[in-house]
Amino acid sequence: MANRQRAEARRKAAAKAARSQEGGSKTLLFVVLGVAAVIAVVVGVIAASGGDDSTATDTTGSSVLTLPDSQPVTVEGDTLATYDPAVTDDPAIGATAPRLSGLNFNGQPIEINADDGAYMVVFLAHWCPHCNNEVPRLLDWKHSGQVPADLRVIGVGTAVDPNADYYPPADWFANKGWEWPVMVDESLGARTAGKAAAAFGASGWPYLVIVGADGTVKARVSGEVEIADLQKIVDDALTS
Repeated sequence: MANRQRAEARRKAAAKAARSQEGGSKTLLFVVLGVAAVIAVVVGVIAASGGDDSTATDTTGSSVLTLPDSQPVTVEGDTLATYDPAVTDDPAIGATAPRLSGLNFNGQPIEINADDGAYMVVFLAHWCPHCNNEVPRLLDWKHSGQVPADLRVIGVGTAVDPNADYYPPADWFANKGWEWPVMVDESLGARTAGKAAAAFGASGWPYLVIVGADGTVKARVSGEVEIADLQKIVDDALTS
């Protein structure tokens, strides 16, 4: 009898241990699944902001990630004279353009110089109505196939105003469908030309500067530009 009681006690103890182990395994499984779900959400959010100039949004349109609207910019070389559209002979034409080093919205390095050939840098302010009109024109120009193959186009988000329309600029660039790289300008104050824009002599928005493969300024223009006029400016600049 005593042996049967001891055997029964051992059987019950073994069964209890098995149930305890099973419960612990289930708990561990739930924890692992929970962590995996959190990681999946984080990865999804990061992937949604993986472009040069976009940010993830939830179903209400609010930003999930806050991307910077100011990044440090390094300027190498002399700054250009402030652009004055009323002056016929632009003093910056023929001058060596400053070299810019900075970051995009995701913190990746971006350089603006002529090391890889001619380029056009487009300075844009998210709140500027003329910029909002010009970006679709520039995209139409690109989609029409008229952009010269040897001309790089780079955008610069500048003159940020947190209290103005279409803030933040990362969302603005993404919502406008911008398809070129973007450097985030170093802010020098709300609605003020940032460090990069000031180095290129910006005085209004949008502001376009065309630099040749030799690193010298070929053309500068401020304000809205129709595609036909822009094409002529670019063609003349690249052949000068």
